[in-house]
Amino acid sequence: MKPIQVFRLGQLPYGQALALQLKLRQEVYESDIPGFVLLLQHPPVITLGKRGKLEDIYNAKKLGEIGAQLFRIDRGGEATYHCPGQLIVYPILSLPRVNLGVVDLVRGLSKALAETVQGLSGLKIHYDTDLPGLWTDETPSRKMASVGMRVSSKVSTHGAAINLSSDLKPFSYFAACGMAHSPMTRLNDYGDAVDVRIFEDQFLENFQSLFEIPFVAGECTLPPSEDWIQPDLKF
Repeated sequence: MKPIQVFRLGQLPYGQALALQLKLRQEVYESDIPGFVLLLQHPPVITLGKRGKLEDIYNAKKLGEIGAQLFRIDRGGEATYHCPGQLIVYPILSLPRVNLGVVDLVRGLSKALAETVQGLSGLKIHYDTDLPGLWTDETPSRKMASVGMRVSSKVSTHGAAINLSSDLKPFSYFAACGMAHSPMTRLNDYGDAVDVRIFEDQFLENFQSLFEIPFVAGECTLPPSEDWIQPDLKF
């Protein structure tokens, strides 16, 4: 079996990254490769999942001031927010070829993020099945990561977003995951600041343990601007 290629892409506009996801998904459909793992960050953007609605956004003016865009996408869930300082993980994987079910992938991805957080900071976080995402083991519990995926013809897209050093204020401008005033947090509020590259290194080591197939660093050609998916709304 060929290895899973890992692309560490830095910061990409959401429309470019979404076009890349769709391109890579098509490559997995049409070949025998197991897939890809993308690590990246986005400029400010709101994404609305299948249950998301515009009524969940109640301060469009503030979102406009930070240059946020809005995309309606095909993952499950409602509204979420991406920004610099938040690490995004997009696994584009053929589930049969990596010998995983959807639940296995979601739980495995969440476990790898939780192990990385604990290993670097000592903080314990857990996956909540009722409020999908990773929450701190404290009272009151706070949400550090969102998880939302799509599986089409047994190939996954979208994934997870974990707050490392994100500005959390924009989460107050909308109902995150349908929860008004959702209690959000970030890793760097718990001890020393964690370098994104170090977090990525440790996460990849933890995530790879879920698979019998090795990860290898890869390089990809990014979609040109004319192929980017356009936002549904600019605030």
